[in-house]
Amino acid sequence: MKNKILKLAKRLETFRLEEVESIMGEGIKDILQELVEDGQLNLVGEIYSYKAERNLPLPFCFKFHSQEKIEMITKCFCAGVRSKQASFLLDIGDATMQNFYKHFRQMIYERQLNALKTHFEQKPKTAKMRRFYDIPVYFYLYGGELFVVEKPLKTKRKKLPHTKEESLRIKVLYSRLRHSINHSQMKQNLAQHVAEHIWKDRKSYFNMVEFMCSRLK
Repeated sequence: MKNKILKLAKRLETFRLEEVESIMGEGIKDILQELVEDGQLNLVGEIYSYKAERNLPLPFCFKFHSQEKIEMITKCFCAGVRSKQASFLLDIGDATMQNFYKHFRQMIYERQLNALKTHFEQKPKTAKMRRFYDIPVYFYLYGGELFVVEKPLKTKRKKLPHTKEESLRIKVLYSRLRHSINHSQMKQNLAQHVAEHIWKDRKSYFNMVEFMCSRLK
């Protein structure tokens, strides 16, 4: 039953209990709760969402390195060691190291995008557009947490503007991010780089490593 619910959740992306009950039948609330506790579904208010980052396939390069080496690569990423420096320290080709880092950023981006969709489903807001290197990205603020996307989310419902306090908060966080997004190589996959820096902001190194390693097993 769990696998059937997960397949349905993946297709729907976001849903309410009654919507799934109409398809799968009554009595599945406990199963949904187990999936939330296992980290396979997300629950915000009454909205469930599928945690897509769990199914993000590992790049080919993961097959050629030991778990110990992958853990060291992860620690370098979380510590803010640039890929070229990590490549030298761990004796791994720079292109391979960049593939590892790119995958880590995509994991982070997908995770926050999944959470954003859940918030947006409950309360659609108009995105705040900001630029890095003349490239636009779009911000949303929910519960004091900043989210970034490459393109604004769409809905047929009316979108609400961010409040003045939220807009000011976005402005402050954007200003802080501009100091971090300061390398021309970040132009490629810009939203993923921005998501990485939002994620790392005010998080402990150990919490970052724990999160990343738990999703690479």
